[in-house]
Amino acid sequence: MADLFHRASSFLFSLPGTLPPSLRQPSNNVRLTVSALSATILAVTVPRIYRDYKTFLSYGPGGVPYNFLGWFGVSVIMRPWAREMLSTEPYNHLIAAGETTSYLTDEVVQGKKRDRPEVGPHIAPQRQLTEFPPEEIKKKLDADFYALASRNQHLIKLSPSHVELHADAFFLADGLSPSPIAQQMKGEIAHIHHLKDFSLHLTLAPADCKKIIENGWGQRHKLSGVKIPRALFAGRDISIPLEYVFIYAPRTEEEVAFVMEIVVASVKFMTGAVEVR
Repeated sequence: MADLFHRASSFLFSLPGTLPPSLRQPSNNVRLTVSALSATILAVTVPRIYRDYKTFLSYGPGGVPYNFLGWFGVSVIMRPWAREMLSTEPYNHLIAAGETTSYLTDEVVQGKKRDRPEVGPHIAPQRQLTEFPPEEIKKKLDADFYALASRNQHLIKLSPSHVELHADAFFLADGLSPSPIAQQMKGEIAHIHHLKDFSLHLTLAPADCKKIIENGWGQRHKLSGVKIPRALFAGRDISIPLEYVFIYAPRTEEEVAFVMEIVVASVKFMTGAVEVR
């Protein structure tokens, strides 16, 4: 990299007519300055890039390639489309427009406020960096998740996630008519991140998104409500609804029960069902 800076500076200085004759040949001081500047830039940026890449790898495999290309895509190419994740104002607008239905009752949410864990800085995969659940809680959440699917095969089916690529997900059961949001999600309702923290992604009603974020239980995806041009991803459609949210991993059995209430609320919202077993 330092050699590249040196060659570029030498080229500019050698161009005829671009600089006064007295400046066309760089002095040793100029060359030393360029070299020092190059070395400083490298010394500052390379370690930062390396640390950021290591953080990206620490999430484990997710919805993007688990390599440098995946890191470059989410850190550089997709960055202009990233949005903030904690404001409830977008949902206030939807609620004011008439989308007032909530599938999480105040009784269920009351007293469930929590402190947010630290979440990784990358657009994807979206993962926690702190507050991981113990193994027995992971097993409990996993068992309850699959049991819910087994009890409600008339509403949901299990299939590999289109979004996550490394997890089973709830999808609308065959024969159900998908809502516009369900169509946007290609029928996917919810999935657990089994390879890392046992957090979840799912889609909720606007009123429930507001409750979850206000109580410290989740946040939006950085691309929620965003559509990225297909040309950037070889024709692959990248479009996530505003109601797509990240739910933090439960740490206790009581929190597992609450997270499963959130999953049920997602199933009701996405399927239109009044009752979920």
